[in-house]
Amino acid sequence: MKKYSVIVPFHSNINLLTMCISTLQNTLDFYDSEIIVVDNNATGSQIKPELGLEKVCKIISRSENLMYPRAINLGVEYANGEFLIFCDADTCVTQGFQFALSKILEFEDIGYASAQLLNMQTNNLQEFGITSSYYNFPHPFAGRSRNYSLVKENHYPLAACAACSSIKRELYIDIGGFDNSLIHSYSDIDLCLQLKERGYKTACVADAVAYHCGASTIGSGMGASLKEDTKGIFTAKHPDIPIQIIEYIDKACNYFISTTKLKGKDYFVFDCSTIGNSELYINSVVNNLNLNEIIHYRQPYTQRDANKIDLINFIPHMIRNYKIPILYFVDSFLSCRENNLWKSCRENFDDIVIDRNANIELLRFI
Repeated sequence: MKKYSVIVPFHSNINLLTMCISTLQNTLDFYDSEIIVVDNNATGSQIKPELGLEKVCKIISRSENLMYPRAINLGVEYANGEFLIFCDADTCVTQGFQFALSKILEFEDIGYASAQLLNMQTNNLQEFGITSSYYNFPHPFAGRSRNYSLVKENHYPLAACAACSSIKRELYIDIGGFDNSLIHSYSDIDLCLQLKERGYKTACVADAVAYHCGASTIGSGMGASLKEDTKGIFTAKHPDIPIQIIEYIDKACNYFISTTKLKGKDYFVFDCSTIGNSELYINSVVNNLNLNEIIHYRQPYTQRDANKIDLINFIPHMIRNYKIPILYFVDSFLSCRENNLWKSCRENFDDIVIDRNANIELLRFI
């Protein structure tokens, strides 16, 4: 029996798949591990014999587009390893990731383990756990540098991303695997919630590191409408999801207080987030930092998790000249990068940016 069975669901983007398999080959011990590629693609396989992948992988081919949970579950049927490792086809692992993931699973109360996922372009944190603000699922400290103090240690969130993750094979089979009805996202969160009901925790392992592209498939049909319907199925299945984001906001606030001395306590709150329960975040930060909310103005941005917000053109001009600091609540703190002219207009104030992933930072440092 092998120790590790690595299951790679593949639909499209052969460039990333070959890179994924190459990094797995360079990391895994052949005698200890097996790689299973579930090639499912309704438009025809891109895995050609000349690529030679069948020499290092067990390839299971299906002409049907199975979607994520069914593809993983099919791979598990062919796996014989003690530990199952799920590795998305657009993920590139680093040395020792499998040891770090399996080591923490030896603890009796840990049911599922996930790696620290980095952005392929920026080397910053893409995902390192999934938490909950009830009906939204933020990723604590997403966008931060790997050296950021709050992401250097293991933590135990509500759930974790399946893109590079591990679970004992026996436990996965016993719990019934991924829910096939969750065809667009949420199957990993669902698995973690099921494990939680059985008394198991999910662990995010700082020493297990992988790069993840995300949203790399072509013509898979994984659109916004399908995701919306899948979320409906998921929330009907889990009507009482605990709110865990406050735990991460508290950690971020404590760290901010320990590293930053504010000039004053009176703040204008400008909420341009796209989430429905923004007060949960704002009230928590205001209370933790002991701020006085003088004025509150809400103007949601047009796009969820926008890469960039042009503050000069988005924020009403009269706000620019306010003589008190501003607390901005955005979906992602990285959307406030650059904006140098706006920052120069606000250079005499300790403007603060907070986001839905529990990031807190002075505007001038972003």
